[in-house]
Amino acid sequence: MSMETFLKIREMGKEIKRKRQNEEINFEYMTAPCGLPCFECYLYLAQFDREMAEMIAGVLNLSADEIKCKGCRAENGKCGHLAMECRVYKCIEKTDMKTCAECNDFPCEYLHPYSDQAMKPHNTKVFSLCRIKNIGIERWAKEEAGDILDKYYYGTWTL
Repeated sequence: MSMETFLKIREMGKEIKRKRQNEEINFEYMTAPCGLPCFECYLYLAQFDREMAEMIAGVLNLSADEIKCKGCRAENGKCGHLAMECRVYKCIEKTDMKTCAECNDFPCEYLHPYSDQAMKPHNTKVFSLCRIKNIGIERWAKEEAGDILDKYYYGTWTL
């Protein structure tokens, strides 16, 4: 995907979130067990904007309907744009835990980052789960989740 397309999708996502800012979100439900904020995901936001859906679909070589996602829990851990089943979702659905941050085995192999997933939000999972564990899911969702992804994609590292 070109940086120009990526930045356009980013701006479209910001506009959708701005328009929906007064809507109540169940952050516990809309946070994937692995710590990804479904409510921030472009595939989730695309359901509210046809142009955004078509742009993302073109990048992924799928139809606009195939890329739209209602969130990990609503989709039973299945992302329409991924062929594989989510091992994290399968693991946690057998428990009463809401996220992996509650697990005694956290962090486990299921959360391991991989180079072929670099520049995808999956490499932010452990950091987000640590923040959820430290400050709680509501505060993390309202104050940090979007910023974490924004810094991951567009930020500059400083010491």
